[in-house]
Amino acid sequence: MNNIDSHHERILVIVEDLKLQDFIALILIGEGYEVKTYFSDKDALKDLSENTADLIIIDFLSPKIDGLNFCKSVRENILVRYIPIIVLIPKENPLSKMKAIYGGADDYIEKPFTSEELLARVKTALWRVNRYQDINPLTKLPGISTAIKELKKRIESKELFGVGLADLYNFKKFNDRYGFKRGDEVLKYTGLLMQRALTELGSPQDFLAHFGGDDFLFISSVDAIEDICKKIIKDFEEIIPSFYDEEDRERGYILVKNRKGEILQVPFLKIYIGVVTNENYEFTSSGQIFQIATELRDYAKKFEKSMYIKERRKKYPFY
Repeated sequence: MNNIDSHHERILVIVEDLKLQDFIALILIGEGYEVKTYFSDKDALKDLSENTADLIIIDFLSPKIDGLNFCKSVRENILVRYIPIIVLIPKENPLSKMKAIYGGADDYIEKPFTSEELLARVKTALWRVNRYQDINPLTKLPGISTAIKELKKRIESKELFGVGLADLYNFKKFNDRYGFKRGDEVLKYTGLLMQRALTELGSPQDFLAHFGGDDFLFISSVDAIEDICKKIIKDFEEIIPSFYDEEDRERGYILVKNRKGEILQVPFLKIYIGVVTNENYEFTSSGQIFQIATELRDYAKKFEKSMYIKERRKKYPFY
């Protein structure tokens, strides 16, 4: 086996036709992949919310499968949208190729196909996602798939650790006012100040990821995580006014027109962080961590200043 095969990637096969499903599964299992099969896209989506995958193979259309809607649902979910998808296309319908790619698929295979073609497409898709997809081109930080793998590794090791999930409030309106180029400068600076905080107050084992847009995640020790949040917020608040024009700095806000043509007064950018640790209860999955941290971060947005909120409840689930 080659290096890719030895990694035991998990592949979901969503095909209603039993003979085709068995054909694909046997080929992939024979190459050392872990395979989970489904007869409907709804069952696959439900499982995907609890157990991640490295690749998805799905039929374009059948009574219980809508490949295009499935692609759309996956791409809209921050936890799984990085997973490559291969759609099985009927050869007699060439327009399906374009629909699949525009619908969010990474590749397609025309039916019928050989085992050699299937394996070539699978290995190429896995190689591509491992090689290219998970480095943010702007900040050069790892993306969400690496973050999920890092969280999984730490959960399995049973170590104590803390996670901060951050985003920038009013960032879209900042882009509306100043354009994407200046918005990119803010994101690069935010990634840099987070790296500095982790370097100064954390340890070499700490981790930082940028998911795209204004979403960042960092991992540190339970002892250092709050000090890191405080430094990130302090540094962000000190420097962020420099990204605004002088007249806006003097005014203390920017003026942005909404879709109705109304002029809105928009406060300066703020950074909000949801913090969760496994001091009081075990982490069971990256999805659990994202869910709790997102709730805390969103709650922090009720306040009018940059801040972090740490989970302090003693038991999970919270009821």
